[in-house]
Amino acid sequence: MAKTDEAKSVQEFFFSAPEANSVQLVGDFTHWQSKPINLVKQANGVWKTSVTLAAGTYHYRFLVDGAWCDDPECTLKIPNVFGSHNMVREVSNSTEVVAQAKPSERKPSRRRTSKSA
Repeated sequence: MAKTDEAKSVQEFFFSAPEANSVQLVGDFTHWQSKPINLVKQANGVWKTSVTLAAGTYHYRFLVDGAWCDDPECTLKIPNVFGSHNMVREVSNSTEVVAQAKPSERKPSRRRTSKSA
């Protein structure tokens, strides 16, 4: 995993569950269920937390009222030994990745074409 002397970045995690009583973030960075992170419920029913992580690749899931749940916003998933999937968060030193911009908000500023006349 990542070294301790590397720069760290704040990663935000969200989960929409207006009717839930508790939402926890668990993953390899929390030693799974050993040290879960409690999300805070916002007025709109979305639960939120911020975690400082060093550059690296992390696997995680949510526990909603004690039930394992996928992150519907996560596009990178890998199978786990329990027959479900772990979500994958890749953290980079780049400020562009830290910003966590949605793909629709980040477009290449210029295109190059290699067509010959």
